[in-house]
Amino acid sequence: MKSIYLFPNKLKIPALVIFIISSILFIPSYEDNLFDISTTVFSFSAEYPFGQPVYFTTLNDEISSEIVTTFFLISGIILAFSKEKIEDEFILLIRFKSLVQATYFTYAMTLFLVLFTYGLSFMSLISLLIFFHLILLNIFYYTKLFIYKKQFSYENED
Repeated sequence: MKSIYLFPNKLKIPALVIFIISSILFIPSYEDNLFDISTTVFSFSAEYPFGQPVYFTTLNDEISSEIVTTFFLISGIILAFSKEKIEDEFILLIRFKSLVQATYFTYAMTLFLVLFTYGLSFMSLISLLIFFHLILLNIFYYTKLFIYKKQFSYENED
């Protein structure tokens, strides 16, 4: 069987802590500046309301939402793709099925949004689906893993 590259198990707890904190901070950072961290950043493309688009330039911008989003994405990926203490084929199957189900659900939501959402709200909702996919993946995986471990522990008690 071909090896699947997963993160070490020891990263799971720190990733979980960062994922929970960044999940809590994510909604306020999406609506308004959570912290006031203004700095000069490089931008491939930037367009502000009532302004001309600029490309490949540096600009002064507030980056707290980018920091929270970065922590959310990296910790969510590490959490979803960290090895278990005992990694067997069934756990790999659970991980794969969870990934497939989260992808199906996310693309079904994308199709729904394509058909029934228009304007700028469409782009906002589509960008939120990226984060929703990561949340669904972790929920599906850890729910199925919990059920599997609970069922396996009952079988070992007999």
